[in-house]
Amino acid sequence: MIKSLLFLHLFFAVVWIGGMIYSLLFLRPSLKEIAQQETKDKFLRAVLSKFFLTVWISILVLFISGMGLWHGYRRDFTENTLFHTKLFLFGLMVFLFFYIYFFLFRKNKPTHIPNLIGVNLFMGILILLIITYIR
Repeated sequence: MIKSLLFLHLFFAVVWIGGMIYSLLFLRPSLKEIAQQETKDKFLRAVLSKFFLTVWISILVLFISGMGLWHGYRRDFTENTLFHTKLFLFGLMVFLFFYIYFFLFRKNKPTHIPNLIGVNLFMGILILLIITYIR
């Protein structure tokens, strides 16, 4: 059971972080080649709507699997400062995603979305760094 939870946790973390890397390093530069702004906006909205659905699922699975791993496998994390830092960063990532989704994406204000995805990517990489040292 623990191995399954760990797999789900790692898989959905990779999906979220990988999607942010794809968005910033591949999608965003490629959009510059589309001349018509209307076509660019329509395409970006379609891609982000699919990606954001995946992020919602990732947040849910990461929370549930993380609680299962914490309470069923590593209770010693309760007193670990790095673990609390990881939880804090995850919380910031979730709140920043809420802002991106509800106040920028749904209100059709895509200008700052790539910058905020970059901030979330940075925090996700910090979490990966913390996990490397927490074991």
